[in-house]
Amino acid sequence: MRPLLHFVPVLVLVTVAPAANAGDGVDFLRDVAPIFERRCLQCHKTGKSEGGLSLSTPDTLRELEHVVAGNPDASPLIDAVTMHDGERPLMPKKGEPLSTREVEILRQWIKTGARWPDGVTLPYLWSLITISKPQPPVLRDEGDAQPESAIDAFVVRRLREDGFGFSPPATRRELIRRLKFDLLGLPPSSGEIHDFVQDDRPDAWPRLVERYLASPHYGERWAQHWLDVARFSESNGFEDDAPRPHAWPYRDYVVRSLNADKPYDQFVREQLAGDAVPNVTRDSMAATGFLVAGPWDHAAAVSASPVEKLRAREVQLEEMVATASQVFLGLTVNCARCHDHKFDPIPQADYYRMKAVFEGVYQADGRSRAARPLLTPDELREFQATKTDTKLAPQAFIGFRRQPAATVIFERGDIRQPGEAVEPAGLSAIRQIASDLHLSTKTPEGQRRLTFANWVTDSGNPLTARVIVNRVWQHHFGTGPVDTPSDFGANGSQPSHPRLLDWLAAQFMEEGWSLKSLHRRILASRTWQQSSAFNPSAARVDADNRLLWRFAPQRLDAETVRDAMLVISGELNPRLGGPSFQAFTTTRNNTYYYHLTDTGEPQFNRRTIYRMKINTGRDPLLDALDCPAPSVMSPSRRRSVTPLQALALMNDSFVLRQADRLAERIEHSVVEPDSQIVEAWQRTLGRPPNHSERQLSKDLIDNASLQELCWALFNSAEFLEVR
Repeated sequence: MRPLLHFVPVLVLVTVAPAANAGDGVDFLRDVAPIFERRCLQCHKTGKSEGGLSLSTPDTLRELEHVVAGNPDASPLIDAVTMHDGERPLMPKKGEPLSTREVEILRQWIKTGARWPDGVTLPYLWSLITISKPQPPVLRDEGDAQPESAIDAFVVRRLREDGFGFSPPATRRELIRRLKFDLLGLPPSSGEIHDFVQDDRPDAWPRLVERYLASPHYGERWAQHWLDVARFSESNGFEDDAPRPHAWPYRDYVVRSLNADKPYDQFVREQLAGDAVPNVTRDSMAATGFLVAGPWDHAAAVSASPVEKLRAREVQLEEMVATASQVFLGLTVNCARCHDHKFDPIPQADYYRMKAVFEGVYQADGRSRAARPLLTPDELREFQATKTDTKLAPQAFIGFRRQPAATVIFERGDIRQPGEAVEPAGLSAIRQIASDLHLSTKTPEGQRRLTFANWVTDSGNPLTARVIVNRVWQHHFGTGPVDTPSDFGANGSQPSHPRLLDWLAAQFMEEGWSLKSLHRRILASRTWQQSSAFNPSAARVDADNRLLWRFAPQRLDAETVRDAMLVISGELNPRLGGPSFQAFTTTRNNTYYYHLTDTGEPQFNRRTIYRMKINTGRDPLLDALDCPAPSVMSPSRRRSVTPLQALALMNDSFVLRQADRLAERIEHSVVEPDSQIVEAWQRTLGRPPNHSERQLSKDLIDNASLQELCWALFNSAEFLEVR
């Protein structure tokens, strides 16, 4: 048996240097540190250094002579992680051995000097490293990539390291169906499919992308993704669960902003401080609905017990800090409420400094009034600048503001143990920009949030652009480079393509924080346009498709299933914006009770994003298809497979009604049974049936009805999936 790490008598070992960039592009913080953190630190770190080796610092690497700078073949570290004669490597003792790529990264790091940046101690969060814009790899054979596609260059280079390439290109029919569901959340008509398939112009694809990006339905589709993470709810939750009839202006603000391609940094600033920005508008005020969109324990907030009221207030503020930090920064700052963060470099004091930013935001005024006039300061003066009752003005659930007292640290998070006062500030772990925002305990409430919002959206902040680029990628591919989209900390996952993520983040900021430009870049890539064909060899190496060797099939989300059925049946009410439709009746007996209703009246056939999102008045069909609870941050949807899903799709009254409506429309427009069959397939799946499918459909109609065929097609995997 080989010794664990044999002694090598050398004098020059690890070089400690302030720079981290190696000549061939291997970067310690970006490439080497994640390997040590993920594969080695469990056993080899400060306080737990098996064999006397700690990889938290370069000290014991140097003292024990495990690395020979410039000579990987003479370095015991490389010997320990390399397979010899088919034997398992000595390290790591647990889990999978290092991949060929990981070993090669360590070899290149050692070969170019084994440089360890001065002052760096592991674990060190990769996400806190300054965003760079690495050069896309130069591919010798660009046959696998679209010309000039940096995305393809990064992805192909990674695939080739494991001996793979892309799947073949998707068909035009697959592409248009995939694209319209992706950008608009709606199915293409058979006419749209036919026109695109027949369009032989060289710019047919970018023209189609532009058409869909310009559609008002784009904002409706992508607003749903944002509302998931913004925990947008139209009721309070808890045992009271009172409705919020004026919460919808925030939803409409998100839809409008996305349709207008509002720069993302402005989008963020408005949601954090839209009522405090220069030149306040109704739109920027509506944006602050983000702050109070979460659950509110009304009963505790009006409790006769001061302790209970304060405890409820602290829970409310923790929820705001948690949402703002996870949605915009991808860090779980709220985990530092009672003590220093167990995993990330976030001291307890940072939690309270960030809490001080939001200390003046309340969900209701002192009289428990939840909605307030949606009026700018100038408009409010005019209402007062005429003695008009502000109740006649538009109302919105955007919270109330008070100038707060000084924020103090509660020892162990206990409201009965107040400690020292802190000033509003950012996170000390982000060192590229000053976390000291030069605010005091007397700084006006709105100025606190505006200054913090500017800090969040500063181009030097290494988190904000990375987090949103990762979210957008996730919604195009099903999974982001970081598959924990709201946790870029030590407990989150490492990025599958870190250089690609940084390139996209840097490009995103250079292009004015434009989400539509980011969409265009992704959708133009061969990476997105490849087929979903299964490759057994690739699947054995990468079962989760993290390397992107194909376009992973995706089940339509709950809202899209409902909306698609409405479009296909001809029942969709296309009305945009305004108050939500209420698919329930309400009674009150101390608390609110919601009784579901289901009718085919036009006001109930709007897109699902306009359904009033009540915590205890949820839709069984949507629930079965993994629609998340509205009051919970949902950075990614569950992808369960349960009998309830099949039962709901088979028996829900909405599905049955849409199948009936589709059959009625076909029967009114097409008389001949064979033509009705083709029409049903074209409308639901965008293609005609093949010979065997046509015969099976004919048998079903002969023995049942056209309604049964439409119902069966709505239940088919092809309808419910995008490939």
